[in-house]
Amino acid sequence: MGETRKRKMMWRTMACLGPRGKHLLGAVAASGLLVLALPDALMGQQADLLSESRKALYQNEFARSATLASRFLKTHPADSKGLVLLARAEMAQGKLEAAYRTFLRALRANPKDIDALYYLGRLCRALAVSYFEKLYTTAPDSARVHQFFAEADWLRQDLGKAEEEYKAALRNDPQLVEVLNALGELKQRQYKFAEAIDYYSRAAAVRPRDYDSAYGLGSCFLYLQQPDQALEHLKRAISIDPSSSPARLALGDAYLRMGRAQDAVAELKAAVGLNPSMRQAYVLLARSYNKLGQSQEARAALAKAQELLQKEKLRREKLLESWVISAEPGPSAGAKEEGKE
Repeated sequence: MGETRKRKMMWRTMACLGPRGKHLLGAVAASGLLVLALPDALMGQQADLLSESRKALYQNEFARSATLASRFLKTHPADSKGLVLLARAEMAQGKLEAAYRTFLRALRANPKDIDALYYLGRLCRALAVSYFEKLYTTAPDSARVHQFFAEADWLRQDLGKAEEEYKAALRNDPQLVEVLNALGELKQRQYKFAEAIDYYSRAAAVRPRDYDSAYGLGSCFLYLQQPDQALEHLKRAISIDPSSSPARLALGDAYLRMGRAQDAVAELKAAVGLNPSMRQAYVLLARSYNKLGQSQEARAALAKAQELLQKEKLRREKLLESWVISAEPGPSAGAKEEGKE
């Protein structure tokens, strides 16, 4: 607490004590004890407010919990724990949007607050359900509703059903860029590149500065072994998003296929600068350096690619091991009894 605030607090306290109290308090203050003792007492009171707010929350007294947390926050407005308590109380009362704003305040105060991150995730899920229900009630046959169902089908890997819903969305809104790009990606996954290019081109016509359609067109032309056509679209993707490591990788690949190894090196180095774990970029870098006769650099790039491959293998092995362990049945009740004996 600043020295000025301490002095103000001392004089306010003296004013409440009367003449004799003022004399006594003045002596204590002169000894330097008041400045130390008074804030500690207040801090104890504030800690009690936080504790009582938490207790009220766990007893389902949500309004009281919010009131106590708000009182605490008057003197500690940037305390993330107090903000999380207030947000949880608001959330429990169904005040979802207020809770959302309070969680954001908590994360501004402490971006690494685990409780704020966890409960904000839960809140966002609840808000999403609430708003999608409103969307469906408001316009059950709208393009956005069909888009939502298509995205849900995609998550379930039912791509046939997803395509039907996306096409239904386009019937309602033929210029919906997100849906055009989604259909482009869907067709690209099915290796139907002509159809994918058509959808991506339609999206680009509606929104020329759209990254997804530019990158989608570039990657389709690369698959079709047409790097010269891919070049135009990949350059556009990078002009839209210069920090895109996938676009840098794809552009480097296009340059390499065109025999422009020096340009390929520049783009691939940019890609690994943005994403140092991009193994494919190192593989292409090794090939580009070989084309340029730079054997030492080629060996270094290949060694890095092999190092990343080994790390990927170890991660997969650990993941598989954790799955096996979690899938193993625990000891039966009989086995537990035998262990006791």
